[in-house]
Amino acid sequence: MTTPFNNRSGVQVERLGLICFITLDRPETGNSVDLGIGLALRDAVRSLVVNPPRVVVLRSSGAHFMVGGDVRRFETLLRVSSEACADELETLISAVNEAVTGLTQLPCPVLGLINGAAAGFGLSLALACDILVAADDASFLMAYSAIGATPDGGGTWHLPRQVGLHRAMAIALLNPKLSAVDAKVAGLVIEVVPGEELAAAGLAIAQRLADGPAAAQAGIKRLLRSGLDANLETALAAEKATFVAVSASADFAEGVAAFCQRRKAQFGSSL
Repeated sequence: MTTPFNNRSGVQVERLGLICFITLDRPETGNSVDLGIGLALRDAVRSLVVNPPRVVVLRSSGAHFMVGGDVRRFETLLRVSSEACADELETLISAVNEAVTGLTQLPCPVLGLINGAAAGFGLSLALACDILVAADDASFLMAYSAIGATPDGGGTWHLPRQVGLHRAMAIALLNPKLSAVDAKVAGLVIEVVPGEELAAAGLAIAQRLADGPAAAQAGIKRLLRSGLDANLETALAAEKATFVAVSASADFAEGVAAFCQRRKAQFGSSL
């Protein structure tokens, strides 16, 4: 069953069975983020927090995933005053920060499909996904220092944890444009596919995740993300508690039975 929701501010939300697609849909600007798309993205993620799907796919329409902030809007605001620009940025960044936090805290996997440029906040948003697949035309660029700005949207938190501190410093300070292959070598994306195959490759991975054990996937995501800032003892205790809790699920019983019977497991329990 497909349940669409159209947002005039540049974000489309559509549910297809167990999978929810969030589409950045402001292609005429490269999906650059302004206050409208920032608030729409926040509201879209809020709706998923209330009613989580089994998988979220974050993608874009047009030639680019997201080219970053709407710099022309910044110019317009600065002509009014620096205070006007700062006030709008305060609202915008608060909105996108809530969206990023919500995506990382959802109990389901978030799959990002990257085509064209993922720059500025576009890169930060991509880094907030749990798994990334890139088209072969994709590029990744921090971009902030090129306009005398600092990163937002969790970019400085995610990037060093994913590529290491020194590589993150170089990416943020020197602004190299990473190709899709560069991003895969750096560990940012798991797969690079031809552009025309990105949608199909993403759907195949999303369906594989949707067919998996929901409670176990939620536990894996929570443990891996919380483990980034936990000591070993805390991580071990969290792993034990989660394993014991998940062992009571129907998916665990099915997984054990399927293994012993040498067949493919048919998962289907909800969280």
